[in-house]
Amino acid sequence: MREDMYKVIVERPRRGKDGYANAKRLRDDWDGPMHLGARAGYGSRSLNENLAPLRRYLHAQIGRPWNKVFSEICAGIDRRNTVQQHIHQHIHDFIAIHVDVRDGQLVDLGEQRRSFLRFDPGVYQELYVDPRTGLIRLNRDYRSWRRHLAERRQREQTETAGRRRIVDERTVLLLLDEVWYRVEVARLPEARFVQRVVDGNACRELVAEARYDVVRRRNVSRGDKGSEQQSNRLYGSADLYAVSKRQMASRDIRAYRLR
Repeated sequence: MREDMYKVIVERPRRGKDGYANAKRLRDDWDGPMHLGARAGYGSRSLNENLAPLRRYLHAQIGRPWNKVFSEICAGIDRRNTVQQHIHQHIHDFIAIHVDVRDGQLVDLGEQRRSFLRFDPGVYQELYVDPRTGLIRLNRDYRSWRRHLAERRQREQTETAGRRRIVDERTVLLLLDEVWYRVEVARLPEARFVQRVVDGNACRELVAEARYDVVRRRNVSRGDKGSEQQSNRLYGSADLYAVSKRQMASRDIRAYRLR
């Protein structure tokens, strides 16, 4: 490994400030706090590493013992340095170190698992350390995280199609707890600006009226990302909510060929 590898990886112009829009809103809020910290008032910049050299280096070590390769990495990238320690954290993005073979399948035993891949116990990295020999091997079953997400969305869409039938724009058939229901839906009210007076000052506030969803048994409104995702999954649209529901009769289930 080249001696200045950490410079090649780290020394790159940082990206734009994270949270800058929220910081600007806090600075412009006359009714907000009188004093703001540097990060709260101006946002923070994140590192912009160029990880391609690290990936190429690890691929060039295929067939070598991982212990020797890791020793070379530690010799060139000092974990006592905060910035260089961050590079060590990215090593797990390219190679699975703690691996076992169970039922003929590679299983990642490490804790560096991506949250959206936890449903799959296999190795998602391009490389892995052979648990029998300690050598670096190429993962023949490697799939990019984009492909993982695409396959996951496809499975979710297939499962949803088996639990939902859209009759028209106001009627949806849903399978809830192994029981089919006929659900009447409606669109949520659009969010609107209203004028308010706070401490003698006129201000505009965006208000979204809530409606009670009989399926989810709670109030929902526009602008709630979690609620919109759930609405899209249940009713096929993010701006819908359930007005009423009733259990379907057996003859209706047969008529719609639900079973």
